Amino acid sequence: MKTYHYFYFLISFLFFAEILNAKSEISLSDKKLADIVTTQERFFLQSKSDNKPSLKEMTRQAQEIVTTYESYLSHNPEDTSAIILFGKFLRQVGQEEYAVEFFLRADQVNPKLAVVKQQLANYLVEKGRPVDAFPYFIMTLELAPKEAVYHFHLGNFLFLFQSELIQEGIISENSVRSFMHRSFREASNLDNNNFDFLLRYAQSFFDFAESDKNEALNIWGKIEKDFPDRSKIEKEYFRLCKARILLQLNRKKDASSLIETVSSESFKGVKEALMLRVKKEKRESLKTNQKEKHLNKQSLREPNHRNFLPTDPHLERLRKITMKLVEEKMLNDLKADAIEAKYNQDGQIKIELSKIP
Repeated sequence: MKTYHYFYFLISFLFFAEILNAKSEISLSDKKLADIVTTQERFFLQSKSDNKPSLKEMTRQAQEIVTTYESYLSHNPEDTSAIILFGKFLRQVGQEEYAVEFFLRADQVNPKLAVVKQQLANYLVEKGRPVDAFPYFIMTLELAPKEAVYHFHLGNFLFLFQSELIQEGIISENSVRSFMHRSFREASNLDNNNFDFLLRYAQSFFDFAESDKNEALNIWGKIEKDFPDRSKIEKEYFRLCKARILLQLNRKKDASSLIETVSSESFKGVKEALMLRVKKEKRESLKTNQKEKHLNKQSLREPNHRNFLPTDPHLERLRKITMKLVEEKMLNDLKADAIEAKYNQDGQIKIELSKIP
């Protein structure tokens, strides 16, 4: 389960900001919802503070947030912003099964919200169903192709669960790695000031053997140029990665010069391993370089993901998964006569549901 939790990432209220920006005037309901969000954010900040209120007071505040959401939704049952925000709140307080019902409720009101597809994908991943999650990630990108974070999430998903997708025959080994590499590239292109996005794109050149090694060298150089204030150990890591690329390009002298500049003890083993590669025979290096040149030419003809994920089967699979979740009682209306929020001594917030018999 650690892999699933590692993969899970929240997208904090992105859709809400977009919706408000799209409106010329702020309605009364918008203001009420904004007030709920403000209260919620303040609550979570307090829960992490050393000077947080008493356990009784935190429990009261948690319950108030739940009650306010329910009251708002009773008057605005089709407000997708509120539905999604409440679903996210429920996920944060440990009620994933209940939260997913709200995400699908939002999906029924408006099936073209990328953030909903992302949340459903996250839910399926955490439940150990990455193959089922895959089409939701694709739908997310189709709905919001300019959102860098969605491409970044897809790249991480493909890296973590490539074996499951390959085993199920969803995608080939070469295609999944190519797709992953392009996802990280797209994320870094859309948000080129994001260090994490650019670093992961640079690293993905090692994950995809057919990637363009000259481009990889440029990207590692860009990281050094655009982010000069990183720590010493990070800068040495960048140089070792560049050295590895230089070796793949048969530029042994340049690689050796870079490796010699690394002095951190934590990189001693890596440094020695790379120096051994520098000392290999020129004939072997030349043979490897020729092979890589051939592969690099092939990488220029990478297919678009739509070529190996036909639209109609994808949509049909998405429909079947949704129906399956409904049958499993994950998505149907949950009748509850009481929703009680509790804040425990460990700083965790939990929701307890009391179902009507």
